Amino acid sequence: MKRIDRKMPSTQTGTTLVVSLVLILLASLLGLFAMNVGMFAQRSSAADMRARVIHETLEAALSQGVEYIKNNKKTVIDSTNTALWQRCGATDTTFPCGTVPQCASNSVSSSGCTDPALGRRGNMYYYVTAAGAGYDVDGDGTVKDSSFDLRSLPVAVGQRIATTNGFSVNYGVGVVMCMIKKPQTASDPTECTTDTTKKQGTYLFTLTAVGSIAGEAATTTLTTTFGDMPLVPGAANAPTLVASGSADLTGNGTIVTDPNGGGEGLPVSVWTRGPTTKTGTVNTCYMEDYIRGVGSVNKNSSYSYALNSDGTTSTVVNCSGSGSSCNCSTNLSYQSSGNTQQAGIDILSNDNSANPIIGTTACNSGAAGTCKSNYDVEPNEFPCDLFQFVFGVQAWEDDSGTSGVGTENCTHDCFCETKKTTSYKTADGVTRTMGVDEAYLYAKAALILPSSAHTAWVTSSQLVADCATLISKTSSATATGGIVWVQTGDCLAAIGSGNKMGWPDKPVALVQDTSGDLLGGTFYGLVFIRDPNSSMNVSTGGVGTFTAHSNGTVYGSVVVQGTAAKLNGSSAIIYNGTVLGAFATESGGTSDSPVPGSWTDRYAY
Repeated sequence: MKRIDRKMPSTQTGTTLVVSLVLILLASLLGLFAMNVGMFAQRSSAADMRARVIHETLEAALSQGVEYIKNNKKTVIDSTNTALWQRCGATDTTFPCGTVPQCASNSVSSSGCTDPALGRRGNMYYYVTAAGAGYDVDGDGTVKDSSFDLRSLPVAVGQRIATTNGFSVNYGVGVVMCMIKKPQTASDPTECTTDTTKKQGTYLFTLTAVGSIAGEAATTTLTTTFGDMPLVPGAANAPTLVASGSADLTGNGTIVTDPNGGGEGLPVSVWTRGPTTKTGTVNTCYMEDYIRGVGSVNKNSSYSYALNSDGTTSTVVNCSGSGSSCNCSTNLSYQSSGNTQQAGIDILSNDNSANPIIGTTACNSGAAGTCKSNYDVEPNEFPCDLFQFVFGVQAWEDDSGTSGVGTENCTHDCFCETKKTTSYKTADGVTRTMGVDEAYLYAKAALILPSSAHTAWVTSSQLVADCATLISKTSSATATGGIVWVQTGDCLAAIGSGNKMGWPDKPVALVQDTSGDLLGGTFYGLVFIRDPNSSMNVSTGGVGTFTAHSNGTVYGSVVVQGTAAKLNGSSAIIYNGTVLGAFATESGGTSDSPVPGSWTDRYAY
């Protein structure tokens, strides 16, 4: 029998091989894709890390810039120093001016701001020095070769900040300064000014931090703005003598006017909520008249210039020395002696109800009757709260009296007679209820002479035992300026002839809870006679009283929650903007605060 072979023929189709190759190819592509995604993620992560490194460094740079300005106020805040400050051009977009809008509105034309009055950038200054920041800001290997090097503050100790990941950041921080203009009316907008005679002592600083990593494309720009309000913000707006009650100018003293107290070119010597009367030979005049010799067109040679606390000579004219014959050669008010009032343009008061001064006689040396150049001060035209007027903190409120007196639109009678209270933890660790003004003074005063019951409430650095100790701390080469609070005793009377309190460059804001009588000596700064009670009488304006005798002299201003009286002897209150302006450089100010919403990273350099 024939055998049958059941073996089938073998066929090579190659299908398995093709499928395998395709799978390998897909696996390779997936691997390459995954590798690319990983590399992309790594690059993104590294870029994000570098961005964070620069960002965090520049945040620190902004803080360094703020602290530098705060700690160097006396040398930094001076727009007249052209070695430090130069004006930005209106169309200048270079570092750091370009981070400030050209106009205070969105209306910008090809030639500038639609409304020139709204110009902003051109009224500001940028910081620059020949020495520059002192290090290589832009990381190009050369110092002082670019606007970044020359216009950055000297804030960095070294050239770079090394990070834990091995990156090094080159950075700098520039600043643009705005001097806030003193408003002429209540409705005036906030403006920058380039005229130092019109500034109010408040500044805005726009800080711009720039940074980069050497050899990398990573760069960042951060910007923020903070405000610096002087320790006594109201000093810039306080005329020579201010009282919430009346002013009885009995005596033969002198008041040198604030030449721009009522606006540019509008002098104010006395500003009261109540009446102003005069008996005797009280004089008011401009400083130019005060320092002229009697009957002479030449300046009086018997005055000197005041010394600063470091011994350098200031531009403050000192007429309180022995043999000085400074006096008002031409009066603004009160040209006649006796009871004739002759209140000139520099006396602002309300004489209608309590003490009418009427008549049509011209205000000149030949007038025999009474006259008055100004309308009566309306209730809403005088500060309701003098503490707020001086220190910028509302401490009293208007909660009684006839609502809406006349057309003044006041809450009640336009006089803040009730003290506001708050809780404050004193130095002994006890939280107490006290007046808002008292809490503010405990927190801000450089020196405090407390009542015996409140000694434990004061920190050891603030505490002084008596007026003699206080005066010694404010009358030497190491003088303490700023707020000085006297709760008990009359430290004005204790100054004495030949002594000083405060200095031209370290003025004192003396807050005294008792009435003050300046018997002699020289005071530089602002005297604030405070009513310590929980309420004030609307008819008197408060219980405080200020008087001056002998040759007591104030260079600055006097503000009284109550009555101003008697300027006897050769006493004088001499308005001095230089002294009052020095409060802007005192430490412990009420702000140095960031402007909300000013931080941004939308600019790039």
